[in-house]
Amino acid sequence: MNDTLNKKLKPGLNSSGTYIGLAMAIMFTLGHVLYASVQYSLDEFEKSSLSSGVGFFQAGGETFLKSTISPDWKVGALEVGLDVNIYAPLKQNGYYPSELQTVVVRSAGYTHNDTFGIKYGRLRQITYGYGMLVDDYDTGSGGESNEFTSRKAGVKTFVAIDPIRIDGLATGGGVYGGRVSYELPAGLDLAGIPIRVGATYMTDSDGVNDRVLNSTVSRPQQSGYGFDVGLPFAGDFLTGYFEYAKLVDHGQGIGTGIRGNFFDKFSYKLEYRRLGIDFIPGYFNNTYEATSFAFRQAPTNELNGMLAAATLGAVGDPYRAGLQYEVYDGINLLTAAVGWSKIGNTTGVINYTVPFQNGGNAVIDSTVLYTTGGVFDYVVNLRRTYVTSSTFTESYAVGVRFNPFKMLTSVPF
Repeated sequence: MNDTLNKKLKPGLNSSGTYIGLAMAIMFTLGHVLYASVQYSLDEFEKSSLSSGVGFFQAGGETFLKSTISPDWKVGALEVGLDVNIYAPLKQNGYYPSELQTVVVRSAGYTHNDTFGIKYGRLRQITYGYGMLVDDYDTGSGGESNEFTSRKAGVKTFVAIDPIRIDGLATGGGVYGGRVSYELPAGLDLAGIPIRVGATYMTDSDGVNDRVLNSTVSRPQQSGYGFDVGLPFAGDFLTGYFEYAKLVDHGQGIGTGIRGNFFDKFSYKLEYRRLGIDFIPGYFNNTYEATSFAFRQAPTNELNGMLAAATLGAVGDPYRAGLQYEVYDGINLLTAAVGWSKIGNTTGVINYTVPFQNGGNAVIDSTVLYTTGGVFDYVVNLRRTYVTSSTFTESYAVGVRFNPFKMLTSVPF
């Protein structure tokens, strides 16, 4: 991949022609609309107020027997979820990963009238702006297994007082971020079209140094910032946008395009990108905590490319699917996800990502729940990270979920 990145390309981002192009893009583009993520989790398709189970899973090359109970409570706008776990290694070799915790606050959150909200837990699908800097960031994609820990958790919050919205993020891995967006007053619109502007900042204070699927994952400390402008030409149906992003002490990139959402059932995105030397688009993404990166892997010449994405299905639908394709002067990247609920006896998700910053190596994460209609259900998870095109590391978990209410009543749940 590096040979492709090092191709001789056109003049860099500092040319006067580029700045003229930026000015034109600001005049004719942008906005902020809902856009569906190309990444799913099982809990988006399957909910339970109380579940428990027993099963086997692998961590650090060892296999453990796990028993767990997972209650969830909701009181008004307040939600809390716990995991109570008991782990037993199948071999008495003394190895016990630190991420195996007995009592875990899995999630907690509070939202007030869409004006204030705070949520704790494993946070997925965090995108600030239009994805040039922060794109589908996942706090919990790393670790030796899929077991939840405070290291994989984060806190996100927002305050929305029209026309200003402020978002904030802090994670157990030392990643912090924030965003401010603002809609200009009516007198400053463009022929009746609102103008929305935003600014984003993201930083990893200590980098990544972790064990993921029996391999060491490392990243340097890194910060970045970005600015965006948007024009919702037809509300959520059609928005044009322009975004600039900079990785501190490294490169910068720009993107301009259109995106939209049709009745929350179908969303699309089409974007032209120009990536400067030493810049990685969507640096903080869904594989950030799970894949290594060093800036010697970054492009040494400017790259031009396109991004196209589409998703089908809304929250609550029995199925959803998403696909995102990127091409940069011959570099082809793909992100795909499918999720389904109660198709046959199964509910599941499959996520597939080829990250830009990992040499084209894929990451696959799939979880399938098989419901029997009785006291026991079965859950299978497989997570695999390719080191090269033919070698990979993986972890798996096979569990039996115990449904206690099934023993107390004959009414189906």
